[in-house]
Amino acid sequence: MVKNNPSNKFNKTFNILLVLLCVILVIIGKLDLVAYRNVSSFLTDFFAPISSFINKPAKELEIVIEDVKSATQLRKENLLLKHEIKRLRNVEMKSEIQESELIELKKVLNSIPRDNNFLITGRVLNLSGGTFAKTMLIDAGKKDGIKKGQPVISSDGLVGSIISVGPNSSRVLLLIDINSMVPIFLTQTGWPAIVQGQNGYLLKVKFLSSEAEPTNNEIIETSGHGGRFPPGINVGRIVKISSSSYFVKLSADPQRLRFVSVISGSDFKSSKESPLGMAPLQNNKKWLNLKGFNKIN
Repeated sequence: MVKNNPSNKFNKTFNILLVLLCVILVIIGKLDLVAYRNVSSFLTDFFAPISSFINKPAKELEIVIEDVKSATQLRKENLLLKHEIKRLRNVEMKSEIQESELIELKKVLNSIPRDNNFLITGRVLNLSGGTFAKTMLIDAGKKDGIKKGQPVISSDGLVGSIISVGPNSSRVLLLIDINSMVPIFLTQTGWPAIVQGQNGYLLKVKFLSSEAEPTNNEIIETSGHGGRFPPGINVGRIVKISSSSYFVKLSADPQRLRFVSVISGSDFKSSKESPLGMAPLQNNKKWLNLKGFNKIN
C-alpha cells in the first residue's frame, strides 16, 4: 500500500491556487471596470476640496515668501537710489560752488582797467576781527609777486591794502579798520575827500570841503591822489548823513568774500597830467582863514 506524501499534496494545492489566480486575472482584465472607474471618480471629487484646502496655505506662504523677496530687493534698490541721489546732490552743490567761484573770479578780473597793471588773485583764508585790527589773510605771497602797500580789490570794489607779506600768504588791512584812510571823490558832486575806517560797517568821510553837499546813495570811488590806489575803483555809497558828518557803506562786504585780487605791476603815483578817471583837486585860492577874516597871502 502506497502512502500519500505530504509534499506532493502541498505542490498540488499550490498549483491549483496559481491556476485560479491566473484565471481571475484574465477575467478581471476582460471585464468592463465601470464600477472601479466610478469609485475612482468619487474618491477624486471627494479629496479635491481637501487637497485644495491643504494646498491653499502653502500657496499663500509661497506668495508671502515672494513678497518678502520683492520687498528685500526693493529695499536694496531704494538704498542704491538714495545713495545715488545723495551723490548727485553733492555733485550739483560742487558744480554750483564752482560756477559761483568762476563768476566771482570773472568779475574780479574785469573789475578795473589794467593798462600797465596785472592782478594776482588769491583765496580768502580768514578774517581777523579784533578790537584794534580788522585784517584778512589770503593765500598769495612773495612767490606770487605781492608786495607791501599794494591795493586789494574784489568783484564789488576796493577791499584794502597789503600790510605784511609772507612767502605763501599775505595780510590785508581792510578799509573798515580805523587805521585805513583812502583818498576818494564823490562821483556826482565831484568833490575830493578821504574816507577812514571806524572798525565797523561804515566809513567816515573826512577833509571834505564845507562847500560840498553830498547826496544820499552817491557813489564813492578812489580819486588816485597820493599814488596808493589807482583812480576809479568803487568804494561804496553815501548812506548816512548827520549834521556835517557823512558816512559810506562799502560795496565789498569782507564777510562774504571768497576771492580777492591784488593789483600789481606799477606805481599809482600822480603826475602833472592826471591819469584818466582821477578826480581833480580843487583850485588853490591861497586864502588864509583867521576867525572870520579872509586875508590874501
